Amino acid sequence: MAKPTIFLFLLLGLSTTIWPGANGQFSRVFSATKPGSCPPARDSSVCIVQCNSDMQCAGRYKCCPTSCGAACTIPVTQVRGRVEKEGQCPKSPEGPWVCTSRCSQDGDCRRNLKCCRNRCGALACQRPEFD
Repeated sequence: MAKPTIFLFLLLGLSTTIWPGANGQFSRVFSATKPGSCPPARDSSVCIVQCNSDMQCAGRYKCCPTSCGAACTIPVTQVRGRVEKEGQCPKSPEGPWVCTSRCSQDGDCRRNLKCCRNRCGALACQRPEFD
């Protein structure tokens, strides 16, 4: 066996991880991750484990947790450097009682909006306050 082939098998072996599957059996899957962030876990009436890693999901889909399993999901943000926009988060947030986070940092928000806690405590894009 040639040295490049041995190196390839070694590299392949190091890039895999053993994960428990949906049926409790262990299987080998690639542990690489795709860019982006998972949305907040949503309630699911059907508890299934559709995936164990991003590599089991098609295209740009990521393997993200649900309330009782995992599913291939479109990422909500792309991984990039942290962005800090001008202004401060509102001291008394207004708006709807949406209890699901819609952002994780200021860079996820359009224009001059900031990622701040809303009335329910979840993160949402809001107009900043200036002193």
